[in-house]
Amino acid sequence: MGIPVRNSVAVVLIGVAFVFVERAPPQDPESALSKDHPLLEVDLRNLGYKTFEGEKHLLTFVDFTDINRLAVAWLTLDAPAVAKKTGPRTPEPAHLHVFVLDAKTGQKQGSQEWSTPSYPVGFLGVYDGKFLVCTGNVLRLFSASFESIRERHLPNDHDCRSISPNRQLLLLSSYASGTSHQNTLLDVGTFAAVTEWTEKERTYDISSHWLLGGCGKPLKICIRGIDQSWRPFQRVGMDQQFEDFRNKSAFFVNDGTIVVEAWHEMAVATVDGALLFRVILKHRSFGWTLASGGGERFAVIENRQRGITWPGLDMYAFPSNDRVVVYSVPDRRAIYAVKVKGTSPWSPWESHVNQLALSPDGTLLAVVSDEVLKVYRLPGSNIAPALTRHDAPGQP
Repeated sequence: MGIPVRNSVAVVLIGVAFVFVERAPPQDPESALSKDHPLLEVDLRNLGYKTFEGEKHLLTFVDFTDINRLAVAWLTLDAPAVAKKTGPRTPEPAHLHVFVLDAKTGQKQGSQEWSTPSYPVGFLGVYDGKFLVCTGNVLRLFSASFESIRERHLPNDHDCRSISPNRQLLLLSSYASGTSHQNTLLDVGTFAAVTEWTEKERTYDISSHWLLGGCGKPLKICIRGIDQSWRPFQRVGMDQQFEDFRNKSAFFVNDGTIVVEAWHEMAVATVDGALLFRVILKHRSFGWTLASGGGERFAVIENRQRGITWPGLDMYAFPSNDRVVVYSVPDRRAIYAVKVKGTSPWSPWESHVNQLALSPDGTLLAVVSDEVLKVYRLPGSNIAPALTRHDAPGQP
C-alpha cells in the first residue's frame, strides 16, 4: 500500500520545510531469522483457495478485521478456459470468496462469496470485525456477521485499496478524461465524501490528515494536507540515480510517520522532518510493504537476486521474495524476521505468491504463502501459544 528511499530523506510539513539535521546511522540489516514455530498454520486448499488458474495469477487478499479476526479473500474465475485468453484487466465472470477465522485458535468465524467481474476487485479489513469489499462498480461495508451495512456505486476502473492507517478514510481513484485521475476521499463509517479532486498524477497513500503522491518535473514524491497544495520532499545526500520517482514507494505507518523505500534503502521519518532510522541492505532489496493499523509497527518483504545475468542469451537475474521483516518505530529497528519462498529461476520455474498482514495492535503477523496461512506471535505480545497446524474447515 503506498508510493515506493535511498540515503537519507527529508519530509516537508505543509508551509514549512524541514531537513534531517543528522544522518541516523543505518542499522544492521541482517536481522536473525526467527526460530519460533507459527502460532497457527492453516492449509487453505480445503476452501478452494488458489493463487493461479493455469498460468494466470488470481487476486488474493489477507487482512485483519480486528485484533484477533483474520480474513482471507480470493478470486475464482467462472470460465477459466475463456479467461486464459484475455489480459489481466479484462473483466470476466468471477466470484470473490471471503473466509474469516480467529487468528489465535483457527476457529472459523464465517465465510461468504459474491459474484463479481474479475476486475476491478478489492478487499480491506476495517476492524471491529467489519470489512470493505469492492466488486465491479459497487463498494460495500460488511459487519462481522457478513451483513451488508451500506453500499456505494463507483465509477468504472476505480481503485479502492488505499486506506488510512486508522481505517477511517478510504481513497477512491478512477480515470477521468485523458490521463487524469478523479479522486474521492470517503469516510469509511458513513461513505460520505470528505473531499474530491482531479489531477494528472495518482495519489498513492493517505493518513488521517495527509496525502502522498507525485508532483513536479521530474516527478518527485510529494506530500500535502488534505486541503492543501502538494509540496515535494527535500532530499539530502540522495544519489542522482535515485531521483526517478518510479524507483521509490512511500506509505504512512500512522498519521505522523512515513516510510520511504527504494530498492536497497529505506528511511523512516516523522512528518515534521525528524529521521528516526534508516536501513541499507547489502545483498537484498526491499519489496512490497504494508503498515500496522496500530501505527507502531510495519512489515516489509525483502527480495534477493536469483538467476544468472547473461545479456547475450537475454538472461537476467531478478528479485525474488526471500523473507518478511517486521520493524518497530518506537524501537527504531527490526524486531522479527521469517523466511518465505520466492519465485525460482530454475526449471520448472515455480512461482510463489506471498502476502502479509499485521494485527491492529501489532502483536500478530499473518503470512499467506501460496496456499498456506501462517500466523506468528511478535515480540512484546502476551499471547499464549495455541495450535501449530490446522486444516481449514470446508465451506458450510
